Amino acid sequence: MQTTPNSPAEVSDAFVQAVNAADLESAIGLYREDAVLLAPDGSQARGAGAIRGLLENLISMRVQMTTRVRSVIVADDFAVASEDWTMRLDADDTEQHGRSIVCFANGEDGWRFLIDAPWGL
Repeated sequence: MQTTPNSPAEVSDAFVQAVNAADLESAIGLYREDAVLLAPDGSQARGAGAIRGLLENLISMRVQMTTRVRSVIVADDFAVASEDWTMRLDADDTEQHGRSIVCFANGEDGWRFLIDAPWGL
């Protein structure tokens, strides 16, 4: 990742750029080591290694994403956001839409995903 995210919205923007560019390392770098990513089946990928597997699968589908932050609440070094996303699957030219709930944490390396629930809770 080239720059340090200075806000939760910058994390989401950087994630979309990384996925659209098939840049797995930059996408993984936006998650804290102790982050949790909820999978479409409701299971929880805990930690960078487990999250890597889910993101590898996503990037292998050659998706193109967009996001729009609906709302964000920041309290000191934590934030929660609601985002709308669209994902276009290159393989079959279909589009998926959803609303995510995302928690962010701010540390020495800037804002990062702490809990990412792209399919909602």
